[in-house]
Amino acid sequence: MSDLDLIKENEMEARRVFRLYSRKVFLAPNNRHFHEQRINAALLLNEKEPLQGAVADFFYGCWYDIPYDVNNLFIRVKGRLYPHIEQGFRECINKKRYIQRNSMLATRWSVLVSPSLNEQKRRLRISSDDAKEISKDITTELMQARDDEDWGTIEQIENEFFAHCIARNDRLAFSLVWFRLGKSDWQFDERWNNCQQNLDQTQNIKT
Repeated sequence: MSDLDLIKENEMEARRVFRLYSRKVFLAPNNRHFHEQRINAALLLNEKEPLQGAVADFFYGCWYDIPYDVNNLFIRVKGRLYPHIEQGFRECINKKRYIQRNSMLATRWSVLVSPSLNEQKRRLRISSDDAKEISKDITTELMQARDDEDWGTIEQIENEFFAHCIARNDRLAFSLVWFRLGKSDWQFDERWNNCQQNLDQTQNIKT
């Protein structure tokens, strides 16, 4: 295996672990261990947004720890985020601000908090590459969960995916996942129809 192949394989595993602990954080928002494992996985990725989103969720879910016991964690992420984002988290540590449910420090990778509507519009857009990557990951995880007969995980992944599509108006990812699952005789329930109708309504409003 070449060095490039090894790097890609390690990144795929890091993404899998990141998504695994994203679900765990969603179900147990105050579990610090889950947050830290998710941040560890994000540190193995090249993008800044997954790490920023994971740290924002940690600051929101474990707010009671923030002023007292996060210096080691903050040292590890320092230099991996944009300077103004690092400053925002530093202000949280110093009790000058708190992470709210809607926050400029959140990203599309956050599962407990949502990006503020005041955030730059470019960060709320989903590129076609992002949509294709998300749809590939979601389809793979759903198919694996069905093979494992893990119905609870399927419902959780689907709900997170619907929330993502609606929050970011990600019609492309929704269509790609629908198409790929449809070829595998997926059982689409009413939630899929509701999400599609919501996306259609948003499209009609914009046009």
